[in-house]
Amino acid sequence: MRFAIFCLFLTAGFLQTDAYAQRRQQPKEEPLSLPADPRLVEIHREFVSKAEKLGDEYARKKDWEKARVAFTEILKLVPNYKPAVEKMKVINGELSTANKKIVTVEAREGWQDTGIDVVAGTPITFRTEGEWMFAHIGDANGLEIPREMRDYRLGSLIGVVAKSAVPDKDTVPFTIGTQKQMGMPQTGRLLLKMHDIYNDDNRGSIRVEITGNF
Repeated sequence: MRFAIFCLFLTAGFLQTDAYAQRRQQPKEEPLSLPADPRLVEIHREFVSKAEKLGDEYARKKDWEKARVAFTEILKLVPNYKPAVEKMKVINGELSTANKKIVTVEAREGWQDTGIDVVAGTPITFRTEGEWMFAHIGDANGLEIPREMRDYRLGSLIGVVAKSAVPDKDTVPFTIGTQKQMGMPQTGRLLLKMHDIYNDDNRGSIRVEITGNF
């Protein structure tokens, strides 16, 4: 019987990005959305004023996570409040570079524990370096891609935030690829792997630089 071997190589390098690029993006001016009741408006204004002062205090102390929470609460109430939008850009820039860790992800292993605990909403940046090989051995019938594999590219780097080092079956992964910055979908342990059902026939590994507040 003849066999066909399909291989996929992923090559990437640590790419330089401006952590504060968001500062240069000016939001579109929109009128503030406020309730019609004047008394309720006053309550909104009082909350925004106090929360903004608290957020500014945390920012001066470089307690960026608490500052992020304070301004997030403001934006829940008034999503287009420009001062909070601008300050959140700066805060997220600081959070995205607060800590750094480099981990090695093996192509032939399943979910791999990064040793990093993340908080929901906190921005994390991923950059990768190296190459690995995604391999499938089969006959002339080719490869039928299972339905559960179609949401992500075969051989790509994916991640998940789980309650432990072994994710629940209902936990939804996210695509990372060669580089990505994103807010964490939930609080928990960060795990990484190559996207494949059976990883043990793959080869190689990549180094992943992870930066953020953790």
